[in-house]
Amino acid sequence: MKVDRIITGAIGENCWIISGEKGMAAIVDPGDDSHKILSCIRQKELRVLWILVTHNHFDHVGALADVQRITGALVAVHRADASGLDVVPDQLVEDGDIIQCGDLQFGVMHTPGHTPGCVVYICGNRMFSGDTLFYESIGRTDLPGGDFTQMRLSLNKIRNLPCDDLKIYPGHMKTTTLAHEREHNPFFGI
Repeated sequence: MKVDRIITGAIGENCWIISGEKGMAAIVDPGDDSHKILSCIRQKELRVLWILVTHNHFDHVGALADVQRITGALVAVHRADASGLDVVPDQLVEDGDIIQCGDLQFGVMHTPGHTPGCVVYICGNRMFSGDTLFYESIGRTDLPGGDFTQMRLSLNKIRNLPCDDLKIYPGHMKTTTLAHEREHNPFFGI
C-alpha cells in the first residue's frame, strides 16, 4: 500500500490518495485544488475506484464533484453527512461496513462528534481520521452538528482499538500513531 498526501485549500486540509497493487486507488477527502489531486493521479497512473468522505465540511469536499466527475469513482459517506454534498453518494456507510478497493479493504468506524456523520476509515494498520483525531488534538465540537459528549465516546472507541501500531493520517496537521496519542493526547483522558 502506498499513501500520498496532498495539502489542499487555505486551511491546509490533508487529502490522502491510497493505492494498492495494479494502481487501484481510493481518495480520502478531496478538499480543494482538484488540479493538484488529479495531477497526482495522472502522474502515478492510478485508477481511482472510491472517494471516501470522512465528513461533509467544505474543506474536505470542495473538490469532490470535480474529482468524481473526472475519475468516475464511487463516493462513500455516512448518511448523516450526505446532505450538502455536490454529488449523490453511491454508498451510505455505517459503522462496521467494508469498502473494497482493488486489493485494499477500508473498514468504516462511525465517530460522531465533529459532525453527526463523521467516520474514520481503517485500512490495514492505517487510519484515515478526518477531523476526528489529530496529532495531540481533536476536531472542533463547537460548530453546527458538533457534540463534545459524542466526541468523547468516539475517542474512547479509537483509544480502545486492539492495535498499538496503528498509524493515523488526519485531516489536518502531521501524521501520528495511536500509541503516541494514547500517551500524549490530552483529549484521550477525558
